Amino acid sequence: MTYSTGNTFQESGRSNAGNPDMSATLDTIVIGGSAGSFTALKTILPDLDRSFPATILICQHIGGHGETRAIDLLQNLTDLPLRQAFDGMSVEPGCAIFAPPDRHMMLGAGHLHLRRGPHENNFRPAIDPLFRSVAVYRGSRAVGLILSGLMDDGAAGARALYRTGGRILVQEPLEAEFPDMPNAAKLAVPAAEPVPLDRIAARLIDLAGAKAEAPGKVPWDIGVELKISSLEAASMKNEDRLGELSPYNCPHCNGVLWEIEDGPLIRYRCHTGHAYTIDALGEAQEDAMDRGLFDALRAHRGRAALIQKMADNRSDTKGSGFLERRAAAVHEDADMIEEIIKRRHETRAGQSDPDRPMQ
Repeated sequence: MTYSTGNTFQESGRSNAGNPDMSATLDTIVIGGSAGSFTALKTILPDLDRSFPATILICQHIGGHGETRAIDLLQNLTDLPLRQAFDGMSVEPGCAIFAPPDRHMMLGAGHLHLRRGPHENNFRPAIDPLFRSVAVYRGSRAVGLILSGLMDDGAAGARALYRTGGRILVQEPLEAEFPDMPNAAKLAVPAAEPVPLDRIAARLIDLAGAKAEAPGKVPWDIGVELKISSLEAASMKNEDRLGELSPYNCPHCNGVLWEIEDGPLIRYRCHTGHAYTIDALGEAQEDAMDRGLFDALRAHRGRAALIQKMADNRSDTKGSGFLERRAAAVHEDADMIEEIIKRRHETRAGQSDPDRPMQ
């Protein structure tokens, strides 16, 4: 199965067959970032205005209403119109559109889709679904840019865009506040171009509006993964085609995970659509273990308290003593669980870079 980057693939029951425009220009800039990316955007966006000949789509890992506040702050610095996306929003050149909280933002045939789909790399919105959608619908007409951030969301999306003819830029990792994401994207796409922060706006101006390469074919796996993110095609049959069953379970839903070899990347998907890089899966497993241990601790403390109350209410010494011994044993188990929690936190703190905040 292949999709042409000049056409739309079957989407929400609709298809749109058109002829690829062989004289197309680079008309889409897609940007992903996390920790430190807001600072980077404060440097990039002031040098752009409404005459910029491309649409800019931006996904940052900002929770709650933080994205709205970020847009307001950034708008004070630039003449480029900044907008928060809504479902069905048309995309036009000369503006920047930001993914809203708790929704994946994906490009369609000239408009945007917002979906409350499964978390990818423990985030929603996530960068990978946005980049994949641009890979399918714009391909060689797009430039992808990965800014400062922790972990590696965006690496798989950058690779997908590159596979469909898009160009990939990364903020120069040596100067990024948090270089994880630029480094991960560069590992996934060795041809990615590192650009110093103070040169990114000029580089985007150079590229936007330039003639695009002829559109290629979208590999079937990119289209399938985009449909999964769009809540259209998550199924065991599709995951079977994407990879091999692994011995791991999804930390979010406890479903089985399929292991996907994606060039230098090892990734995982479950049958409900949660997606992880190998590092993101490790983080999710750690969080799931913490939740499980705290649940167990709470259950043991509550159980011990209830048994002690039962003992206090018993009138016979033999029965009361038996229950008190049971309560003491459950208390001991709770103490052991608490010790495991403390030891795990100390171990994780010792393994972390002291200058790097926990994700």
